[in-house]
Amino acid sequence: MVVSLLDRLPLKNGLTIPGIGLGTYGMDDNEVEEVVFTAIMNGYRLIDTATMYNNEVGVGRGINRAINAGISRDELFVVTKIWKNEMGFDSTLKAFEASFKRLELEYIDLLLIHWPNESDDVNLETWQAMETLVEAGRVRALGVANFTRGDLTPLLKSAKIKPTVNQYEIYPGHSQEELHEFCESKNIVSMAYSPLKRGKLTTENKLLKIANRHNKTVSQVVLRWNIQRDVIPIPKTTHKERLIENAAIFDFELSDEDMDILNEMG
Repeated sequence: MVVSLLDRLPLKNGLTIPGIGLGTYGMDDNEVEEVVFTAIMNGYRLIDTATMYNNEVGVGRGINRAINAGISRDELFVVTKIWKNEMGFDSTLKAFEASFKRLELEYIDLLLIHWPNESDDVNLETWQAMETLVEAGRVRALGVANFTRGDLTPLLKSAKIKPTVNQYEIYPGHSQEELHEFCESKNIVSMAYSPLKRGKLTTENKLLKIANRHNKTVSQVVLRWNIQRDVIPIPKTTHKERLIENAAIFDFELSDEDMDILNEMG
């Protein structure tokens, strides 16, 4: 379990990954540039984007502004993804070149398959292309998103470089504990998108009681729940005050009883 905003979890390939990050889905290039820059200057080190978000240019600008302001590139952990219509060996390499050009970074820390194809063969071809990018030093780690146990199993059997991360939707009431346990058994770190259920958890009575007991917000309680499960949450916000609030989750701890309540929500 990470104990601070700058603390990291180990990945199976020897790298480490920040324990909380910034999601950027739904932001355009101009908006995301400011949000990414502000997040990094306030301590965030993990930034998540994707081809499908249509904002890699802005994400790259925000990151490079932070680097120019004195943040070391080595401190940052940048994630992007291969979209459904970019899969297959040659298409994946072409898609990566486009993302690489848009982001304007020396390397990508983590490249994910954004969504599994119905064909295990297509997933594997895509993965094999991604493996060549690691071997060339252009990508540091590989992973997947929205993969079930059934999607992961054939990939794990065939991949030379094993997936380090599975990013999928996790929030109280949708904890996906079986998938989380399977990923843990394979040394795959779970990363949670939409960890706050798009703001729909803030009036949940069980969560409000826990939040009041700790003098925290519901959002902080939910993010802390993820941290204590060794899940990396990547909440999205465009507001500086919310960025700071979401990161202020390392000065309290949920009790076993608290954790049980959140876990039992489903």
